[in-house]
Amino acid sequence: MKVLGREPALWISLIQTALALAVGLGLSVTGEQVGLINAAAGAVLALVAAVAVRPFPVPLLMGAIQALLALGVGFGLDLTSEQVGMVNAAAAALVGFILRMHVSPVAARDGGPGVHSDRDLAGL
Repeated sequence: MKVLGREPALWISLIQTALALAVGLGLSVTGEQVGLINAAAGAVLALVAAVAVRPFPVPLLMGAIQALLALGVGFGLDLTSEQVGMVNAAAAALVGFILRMHVSPVAARDGGPGVHSDRDLAGL
């Protein structure tokens, strides 16, 4: 998988190098914030790569949302842990709502209820 013609690992390396250069040149960020930037960049790049995959990997989207929330809190976004939890829950509900419009249940191979892998589970 490539993002803008390059492997995601190369983009991560470029972001880390640019961040290290910026800090070396006087950008005022803490070590924790540098870690949060790297984590958020990794999550977003994974999400960009995942967009091309079908079925869409919802856990990657939720991971990216959580990483971006952590980045915001690390840079001073004034949210309590309860508020972060509510935002995560709302994001999960929204993703589920949108995803449901684009998927449908898989029908059983023979159409019968309780039949899986050629075994009738009703007698168990």
